[in-house]
Amino acid sequence: MAKINRKNKAKITDIERERYHGPLITDGVSLVYIKLFPWIGLALSGFMYLVGSYEDNLGIFKGISLFCGVVNILGVIISFIPYLVNAWKALTYYLIALTVLSLVISLNFICLLMVISDGSSIGAKEIYQSPLTPFYVIFMLPLFIFACGLYAWYYIPKNQGKVWAFNQVKDGDKKKTWWNNFAIAFAGATIIPALLTGYIQIAFGVLLGILLTLTLPAVMVDAVYAAIYVKKHPDSDELA
Repeated sequence: MAKINRKNKAKITDIERERYHGPLITDGVSLVYIKLFPWIGLALSGFMYLVGSYEDNLGIFKGISLFCGVVNILGVIISFIPYLVNAWKALTYYLIALTVLSLVISLNFICLLMVISDGSSIGAKEIYQSPLTPFYVIFMLPLFIFACGLYAWYYIPKNQGKVWAFNQVKDGDKKKTWWNNFAIAFAGATIIPALLTGYIQIAFGVLLGILLTLTLPAVMVDAVYAAIYVKKHPDSDELA
């Protein structure tokens, strides 16, 4: 439920009060997110810079961490100025989307460290030289693009308001049972061999990366949709 500006409440229709949002999130992204997400992202991007910039001759991790840091610093600064947030609502929502993107990048960086770490000190040189790095990146990048495309598909006007089977299955539904069995089998096939071979840390890093890469884009896509929505209904959301 979007927050309503009381001064213009009488002018806003019932349709405007309820902003559509896609699956996985119970409520749509609001401007309040700008007060929390940048702080989390700033801490994670700082960690990525400290670890990834060490012996980073190519400058890849340094550049990515600086991009994430700048995005989150802007978010932190703007969060202290509610007037700017309310005046630039669409831009604020786009900034929230970028902040969530920085979270996806930073958290996947941590998952990558879990996958390639052997207990010794680690920096950009070790990340570049690890044979597991390209496999992790090649797997997660298409997965992220797929997740963004999937969630964006739910926001196409003709798809809004529909009840989707995978998100609304009833108890005892065969599809729900199949998905549960598949999830258990996949987790078992990944974790059990890892336990037997001593690679549980790698398995956990991969599974956590998959989980974060598949779920966080839902928030990012909804923030972009909120920016588009607030342009049409500028009084539909206010930061208190």
